[in-house]
Amino acid sequence: MTFYPLTTFARHGLRIALPGMLVAATLHPAGGMAQTQSVNPVPPNATELDLSASGTVQAQPDELTATFMAEARADTAASAQAQVNALVGKVTAASAHASGLTLNAESYFVHHDDGDPRQNRRPQWVARQSIRLTATDGKVLLPLVGQLQADNLALTRLDWSLSREKRAELTRRAETLALQDMQQRAQAAASTLKLTVASIRTVTLEDQNMPRPMPMMMMARAASVDMPGAEAPTGMQDVTATVRATLILKPAG
Repeated sequence: MTFYPLTTFARHGLRIALPGMLVAATLHPAGGMAQTQSVNPVPPNATELDLSASGTVQAQPDELTATFMAEARADTAASAQAQVNALVGKVTAASAHASGLTLNAESYFVHHDDGDPRQNRRPQWVARQSIRLTATDGKVLLPLVGQLQADNLALTRLDWSLSREKRAELTRRAETLALQDMQQRAQAAASTLKLTVASIRTVTLEDQNMPRPMPMMMMARAASVDMPGAEAPTGMQDVTATVRATLILKPAG
């Protein structure tokens, strides 16, 4: 693989020096560009080429996340909060005995429900707390999910996703593939035009949005280690990186 001199490189909006190349190709004759660019003007008889390419890698999700909602209703705000705190305490105590498990207490709020006499619902205070449990092994988390459901915590979400570390690794691999593809396509474009690549003016690397989690369909109180297919994800997830570059082409020879 051959790399060419590069003026600037950008990743996630930051520009740094790095070699590389990249199609949605656009050609700009040297004459027109030389009049509008005062920095690094296009050499005489040269052509500016804009290219883009992408690289994608696949992997199985390696992180299982369960999200619970602890909710309580009472005549006073303090009583509702105390009940929610007791439920959250159950989660904390249960997860303390599980290895490789991460607990995060998230959104918490208290509000007054004015009730509805037509539905025979009296005024009450409502307290809610969201709790997220994460593990890399379904056999660790799933028994706890069933236990917490039995303790009156509502399971609102259960899905597999890529961990931050795994996604970072896959992103780097996708970026390498994108740069390689960009270089090959740039060489092919230059060859077709009877030109050669003189230099690379700019390169921008962009990774796409976080892959969507893979939900697991579960019936209430049905999470258990003997649940078929529950211990591992059933599909692959894509991680894609996109490269955009501006190259300078010159006559061959």
